[in-house]
Amino acid sequence: MEIKETYYFSHQDFDDKGRRITDNLPFFRILRGFEGDFHTRHPDYYALYLFANSRTMFILSRSCNAKENMIYGMDLVEGDFDPQTNHFIEEASNKENIVVYGIDSAFMLPDKNGIPKIDEEKMIYPLTLLIDNKMKDGVLHLKFLDDSEDEDFDAQPINVDENSLKYVKWR
Repeated sequence: MEIKETYYFSHQDFDDKGRRITDNLPFFRILRGFEGDFHTRHPDYYALYLFANSRTMFILSRSCNAKENMIYGMDLVEGDFDPQTNHFIEEASNKENIVVYGIDSAFMLPDKNGIPKIDEEKMIYPLTLLIDNKMKDGVLHLKFLDDSEDEDFDAQPINVDENSLKYVKWR
């Protein structure tokens, strides 16, 4: 099962720090609003995936104060989400860059130490960032994808250790 919502914004409204020029609001806060809208439209589901082009991911990374060597989002491989291939590409490429695979969902509540936590019961996970350069500027998709019912979705988990986690807390 796939649930998808499309959201629009104007790239020209944002400065080089990923903040909206009119009110200094960071783009990630706008994304949180989109996540809230997604959940309002589909109360039993939370967005798990963000699809956008690399320019949008750059605005997102700047709005999260990411370091220059942090690249937000995995590239789609032949139009599909393939974390295994992305991991191998990253391993073989420039070791100075860090690919950020996901960021906190707007719905991840902090634990007693202030660290956002996953809620498996409600299916609240980090928002996986996927780059689709076929998408136009100013357009992004939020999706819920239940891979247990989708035979075409065959992503295998990537074995990572604690030092190579690829999602970023953006509070």
